[in-house]
Amino acid sequence: MVATGDQFSPAPAATPASKQLRRPMAFINLTEDLVHYVVVAALLVLAGMALYKTGIDLLGRHRDLANRVIDGLNGVLFVVIVLELMSTVVAHFEHAGFQLQPFLIIGIISGVRHILTVGARLSLAGEMTGRVFRQSQIELGVEAGVVLGLGLALFLVRVKEQSQPGE
Repeated sequence: MVATGDQFSPAPAATPASKQLRRPMAFINLTEDLVHYVVVAALLVLAGMALYKTGIDLLGRHRDLANRVIDGLNGVLFVVIVLELMSTVVAHFEHAGFQLQPFLIIGIISGVRHILTVGARLSLAGEMTGRVFRQSQIELGVEAGVVLGLGLALFLVRVKEQSQPGE
């Protein structure tokens, strides 16, 4: 039924051409969903493997504790990034659209992970040349700028969503 003014009239009958178009689209949608399920499973396996390796490396005695802790933190943050990617794929099933916020969050986590890793490596390195120190400081500054830019973008996206709740 189709509403026309205050009246309801029967919906136009499906033409043979529209029925022929539905079959390939249904197949494409089913294939896309199947690929998403495979991606979710692969990301879960990847996160589990990374977490297992991080735990083994953290408990191993082949390196000093400070380096093991830094690598452990790096590994755990990597797992968080992978799980956030997985939740983005799952959100695609629920909302059937592109989700910007999770990618911004992933970028922020990745940037912070890199800043923490570089900072920890610098503190463990001891004495270094002026060139290496300057390069590390530039790297930290650029990464901090990226994190701030992504944080600002996330803030703006959330403000826009709150100001337009009906869309």
